[in-house]
Formats: sequence, structure tokens, C-alpha cells
Amino acid sequence: MQKTFSALLFALILSIITLPALAKAGPITFAVPPWPGAMVKAEIAIQVLEAIGFTTSKTSMEAKEAYAALENGQVDVFMSAWLPLQKEMLMPLITEKKVHIAGVNVAHARTGLCVPGYVEAAGVQSIADLAPNAAKFNSTIQNLEAGSGIHNVVNELIQNNFEGLGSWKQEGDPIDLMMKHIIASFKEKKWIVFGCWEPHWMNITLDMRYLKGDKGSGMLTAPNEVNTIVSSIVKKDYPDPYLFLSRINIDKQTQGKWTYDVSIKKQTVEETATYWIKGHLNIVRQWLGNTKAATGERAVDVIQTKF
Repeated sequence: MQKTFSALLFALILSIITLPALAKAGPITFAVPPWPGAMVKAEIAIQVLEAIGFTTSKTSMEAKEAYAALENGQVDVFMSAWLPLQKEMLMPLITEKKVHIAGVNVAHARTGLCVPGYVEAAGVQSIADLAPNAAKFNSTIQNLEAGSGIHNVVNELIQNNFEGLGSWKQEGDPIDLMMKHIIASFKEKKWIVFGCWEPHWMNITLDMRYLKGDKGSGMLTAPNEVNTIVSSIVKKDYPDPYLFLSRINIDKQTQGKWTYDVSIKKQTVEETATYWIKGHLNIVRQWLGNTKAATGERAVDVIQTKF
């Protein structure tokens, strides 16, 4: 009898030891690029998840770093996957089944090359009009830093001598420095061409024009959408947060307003996110749907008491 009991006890302990982990260790970690709209969007997701009992953390990193961190398992969520602009960085992770596209969080996004309204009025209306006016632009395109999706795409166009841009160069900077240079050029009525995208506050405050593309401009002028990317581990171990994240969807005007509030009105990312949640709890409840909080309660009931 004693031997039987000991054998059963040993088998039970062994089965416990060899059980696979049932959940991801640690918080749900967000990779957040230093773009105001992206920062607010991630902060809204974080504040809602924290309010319903899930632990989160966030790390600031550029898009290229975010994809590397997703591949290495260092982060779990990236809500700024612009497609098709970042397709080359994303597809290897999809193929390896390390991440899933949870959903589109901004549809009808836009990228391209832009000029001030006064430059368009002088006759520059398409990318094909740049090379004939190279001297006025100093054969230079202002853009985001090297490694960003839009920088990579424009660099490819230059390498392919698209519309005579083969001798041109890019000046790549973090978004704040880039916008500072662009605004100074507008004020001085200088000729400038720069990488541009929507949603962003530049579309609200600057008299700018998107240049027409042509066959060959490809991903630069193609319609874009912004996607939420989630690690396979989080999708498996956190089904309710995953469902919530997959349902987050806003229009580009809303995200553009967030960038304006942070960059121009100088609100903090945190307060911008909180203000928006409090004013749009009906939308947040739709995103939560029938999900459960970490305690097992209905998430929509919990969120109502937090904001």
C-alpha cells in the first residue's frame, strides 16, 4: 500500500514538473515608435488592458528595431505596421509564424512625396517634375531616418533612377528634426520635397501637396493601411487581450488629431490617451466586446468603473 501511494505521488510530481508552461511569463510588451500618433494609440491599448487587470510594459524603438525585437521574442505587440510600406520587414516573421496580423487599426492611410503649395503652384505636381527642377531642390529629399519603411522605399527609387532621381540623395532624420527642418523651409518659402504620410499633423497644419506617382512608384504612392502585429505567444496565451487588440480601429483623422494634440498643443501622450478613452467609452466597449478581464469578469463591466 505504501509503495503504491509513493508511486502515485511520484507520478503526480513528475507530471507537474513536466507540464508545459500555460502562459507567457511577464507582461504584454508593446514596441512603440517615437511617432506621436503611434504613441497615443499604443497608450490607449495599454491603459485599457491595465484597467481590466492585465500587466503591460512598453519600449520605445524605431520600426526596424521593433521587427527585430518581435523576431527575438523581446516584444509582443507592434501597432504601427504600415503595409505595404513595411512588407519586407514583416513577411519573414509571418512566414516563420512568429507573429500574426491581428487587424487593421487605420485604413486608408497614405504615403508619398510632398511639396509646399507654393511649389506645386510653380508647376511641380508629380514625381516626374522633380528631376527637371533638381537645382531648386538641391537634389535632396527630406525624409525619416534610414531604416524606416518610407526611407527604404525612396532609397530604392533613387537606386533605380526612377524619373531621373538617380543622382539625388536623402536626408534622413528622426521625425522631430525632420519636421523642424520642413517647417523652417515653409516659413522661408524654400523649395523642399519630403517624405509624407497620413495620418499625421502635417496634413492638418501645412499647406502641402502629395505628388502624383506613376508606374514604378509602387509602394511609395500605393494605398496603405496600419496594422496591429501580435506575437504568436500572446495570441495563444492571452486570447482576450488578443481579441481586444484585433478590434482596435480608428479613422486617420482621429490619429491625425492625436499627433496634433501631442506635437502642437503639447499635451502628454498619457493625458491625450486618457481624454480620448473617457470621451469614447462606447467605442472602447465595442472593442472589448465579449472579452473577459484578468479576473474573469466581463471586461465591459470593469472598464466602466475605471474611466
